[in-house]
Formats: sequence, C-alpha cells, structure tokens
Amino acid sequence: MRKKFWLLLVPVLLAVAFLSSGCNYATIGQVVQACSATSPGSVDATFNWSPAAKGNGPQYVDLSLYSTFPPGLFYGYGPVDPGVGNITWPTLAPNTVHHWRVNTLVDGAWYTSQVGTFTTMDCGTGNGSAPSANMRMVIPAIGVNAPVNVRVVGPDGQMGVPNGKDDVIWYDFGYFPGMGGFPGTPGSNVMFSGHVDYHPHFEAVFWNLHLLGPGDEIDVVLLDGSLVRYAVDWSTWIGETDNFSQYAVKTGPDMLTIVTCIGTFNSDTRSYSNRYVVRATRFQ
Repeated sequence: MRKKFWLLLVPVLLAVAFLSSGCNYATIGQVVQACSATSPGSVDATFNWSPAAKGNGPQYVDLSLYSTFPPGLFYGYGPVDPGVGNITWPTLAPNTVHHWRVNTLVDGAWYTSQVGTFTTMDCGTGNGSAPSANMRMVIPAIGVNAPVNVRVVGPDGQMGVPNGKDDVIWYDFGYFPGMGGFPGTPGSNVMFSGHVDYHPHFEAVFWNLHLLGPGDEIDVVLLDGSLVRYAVDWSTWIGETDNFSQYAVKTGPDMLTIVTCIGTFNSDTRSYSNRYVVRATRFQ
C-alpha cells in the first residue's frame, strides 16, 4: 500500500440481535453512542443487554481499558435493578477502546456475562489520525514490532487507513456482531491491516508479510503486557474488488487475519492489483 490507502467495503450487514438467556448470565448487546451535550468532546454510551433469565439480584456494568478487568483498573456502574437491560454511561473519553461486561447476583452468587469491546467516537476532538488500540503486534520471523491503532468499521462497511508506514490497524467490527473481535476473546476473528510500502518507495510494516509460512508466530501484546499468540495457517492472494467479508467472519476458533497489498502498482489509481491475506489460529 502506498500513501493512498484502499477502502475495503463489507457488503453484507449482519443484523444486531439479542440472544435469549436461559440461565444465570446476562447477554450483552449493542452499545449506542452519542457526543455529549453537557461535556463537549466526550461520549455518552448507552449499554444494552438481555438480563439473566434467573437473575433475582442487582446488576452491575463494568467498564475498563483492559480486556482482563484487573482489580482496581475497572469501574462499575450500578446497582441496576433485575430485569433492566440498559444504562447510559456519560462523559467517556473519545477515541478509546473500552471493554464492558454485566455482573448479575443470583441467589447470593455473582455471574458474569461475556466481554464486549467497542471504540468510542471522535466527537470532533481528533485530527483524523487513528487512535491507539493499546496493543502491539510482534512477528519475530519478519522483524515486526509495531504499534497498533484502531479504526471503527461503520455501518457503511468502510475500513479506514493506517496513520503511516509503521503502524498496524485493528478493525473494530462492533456494528457487525458476526465479524471481527478483540484479541483473546473466544471465537473472535481479529482483523488487522497495514501498508506494504509507502510513498515515496519506503518499505512499510508488512513489506515482508509474504515471507510468512505455516507455523510462523504472530503475537499481539495487550495493554497489561499479556500475549495473545497465533500460528500462521495459510495465506492467499485475492482481487482488489473481491468480496472481503468472508475473511472477516467469525467461524468458531480464535483466529487472526491480516490484509495488505500485493501485485502490480497502478500509478494512476495509486492502488495495487491484489490483496494479500494471512490467516492464523490462536495457540495461547
């Protein structure tokens, strides 16, 4: 990829649905965001979930910058009455990856939902740069140790641009529940991209991505320093206009997918003839 990055389009929109819960666990749903009217630049987020079917005690919504919710590094909102399935959390920081969950008290025992991940809106305070995703990507076989930033894939399905030649983008597919995911989340297909080169003729972060083979390791370093480790399964070339959505879909195992450019560069359109996709499976 050169300085002009492509915009991949996800042509199939997946409906947001609340799953019925027949046990003690709440089922998290959509996070609806709005720029705050009372605190300019910040974000008000409304969390929606399906309460636990057997819940008979209070609920709490936990929010953290860490996907593991370490003690002392998350905030709780509550108590929320049993049967209630939404709250609005005001004045969150913009351009920031957040993780959330719902805890429910059932007959004296606490039950925790799955973890959801979302990126707060810009709300006019940013400069167009992709904000930090609070992680790094390390690929020992090709010498990659790169910062990871985040782009939200909006309802139009467009996948945005890295900041430059050295950073990697993680795509937040929060609008598409059957796609993407966060590293370490069960059943996720974690989506990344980055430039292969950069105007004028600089080698970029994924210059040597095509050299990876089956078994090569790809590590994602999270904010707390923990590693989520993947091993390469396969790689393939696809056309510039091919349907990319199939590579973003969650299929069960914890996976990682990287896409970059490859093939012939067209100086008129400033784009490459093909895309290069690497798929890896989590082993730790």
